[in-house]
Formats: sequence, structure tokens, C-alpha cells
Amino acid sequence: MNEPRKPRPIREHLRQRLPRIGAMVVALVVATAAMFLARQCSHRGDSPFRSGLPAKSGGDTLDVAIEISPLSYSLARDTISGLDYDILRAFSVQTRRPVKFHPFAPMDYALDGLRAGVFDVVVSSLPSTSSLKQELLLTDRVYLDRQVLVQRRHDPHFIREAHALAGDSVWIAAGSPLRDRIRNLSREIGDTIYIMSDHPYTSEHLVMLVAAGEIPRAVVNEGLARRLAAADTLLDLSTPVSFTQFQTWAVAPSDTALRRTLNAFLASFRNTPRYRALLDRYLQ
Repeated sequence: MNEPRKPRPIREHLRQRLPRIGAMVVALVVATAAMFLARQCSHRGDSPFRSGLPAKSGGDTLDVAIEISPLSYSLARDTISGLDYDILRAFSVQTRRPVKFHPFAPMDYALDGLRAGVFDVVVSSLPSTSSLKQELLLTDRVYLDRQVLVQRRHDPHFIREAHALAGDSVWIAAGSPLRDRIRNLSREIGDTIYIMSDHPYTSEHLVMLVAAGEIPRAVVNEGLARRLAAADTLLDLSTPVSFTQFQTWAVAPSDTALRRTLNAFLASFRNTPRYRALLDRYLQ
């Protein structure tokens, strides 16, 4: 099999594809800026982002590292929106506990902060899997989602079912826990699926690169992919890579009390009209 073509630098991609990308540009610019700032604050060592972490707020303020994406946390014209963001705002109001948001793009930055005790919660695309539970302290479900293959509708090598990925390649976001799902799929089909993630791109970047024909396919959570694909009718999301899974938040490993508090809130909030309205707004 030919070696997969490496995508061009994102800045070059933006210059040449900007007119086509349209509404997706805002998410990209914000995410790219966040990654650049994180890199500027990094240093060599086992935890490259540790020196760039913010100071902990202190008191009863909850420090939340939240992924920059149209589904979790998005900024447009001074307006912040996002499913996870709105749910956490409801938590803050109900519990009267201040929440400070720390938007991030690289997953390693958020996990470094969680392990260092700077962040209390990490909000990202975190499916509740047994392997992830061994590494992180996860909450109960926040909502349901699954992983899908993002590809172009008229790709001559269009993949109609996940098993057809045998011997082929997929792109995932750097540091994504979706790597475990692809490895499990490889074992299920008894063949290798090559995972491409040696790049700083987030899920939004990968969807854009697929839309532009720079890479053939990527694995992304369906909820996020649907919001991004609305800007490009050439994208196809019809091939699932996983069953529906619980999407969760990660809590500092030693903070079981906070996890109990969050779980109690989520159990109550999931039964409210407000929660159902948010699902309709962001996941439909």
C-alpha cells in the first residue's frame, strides 16, 4: 500500500481553501491560536505543556479545561456556545459554584493540567470505555454519541463499512482516546488499520482537510462531525466506527467527591426540559 500523503501545513491550506471552507473557518482559527499559544509556553521534558499551565483559581472555583470545538466550546462574535459549556453553566447556577473555563486544543495540555492539580475537570470527546477508565476518573454519561468515518461522498475508495478499513489508514486528532477504538477494530477484523496522528491537528482540522481533499478520511465523534459537515455537503458521515457510547468528563484522579457531585447533578439535569432542548440544539 502506498504511504499516505502527509497533509500540507494548515496555514497553506487556509490560504488556498479559505473561500470553500466558509463557516468552518472560525472554529479553525480559534483552535489554531490556542495550539500556538500552548506551544509558545511549552518546554522540553516529560510534560511539555506543564510550564504553560495557568495558576489554579483557588477557593471553591471549579477550573475546567474545555476543548475548543463547535460541540463543546465555541466563540463567535463575543458569544460563547457549546453543549458541554451550557451544561456546566447550568451546574454552576444550580450548585452556586463558580466555574472558570480554560479552552484548549491539544489534549496533552488538558491532561497535564489535570494530573498537576491545576484543572478539576477536563471536557473533551471522552467515551466511557474500560481502557479510559483505567487512566482517568470519569463521570457518568453527559450525553450519547458514537464515532463515524468522515470522508468525501465521491471518493473512489469510499468506505461503506468499518471492516473495509483493513490495511488502510485513518486520521485521528492528536492525543485522542479514539486510538483505542481503532486498535480494537483492527483486532476485530484481524488486520491492521494504520492510525495517522503524528500532527498537531484537532478533529475540526481533520474534518476540514477531508473536505478539501487533503486527507482521505478521519474518525471523529458524530455530534461534532454533524455540526462541521453542515458547512460542506460533500462530506459523508454514514459509516459508523463504533456503537453508541456514553460521553463523559474526566475528573482529577483523587477527587471522588467532585465526581459524586457532578454525577448527582447530571442525573437530575438529564431529566429536565432544558437538557432535552440542548440535545436538540447541538446534536440534531
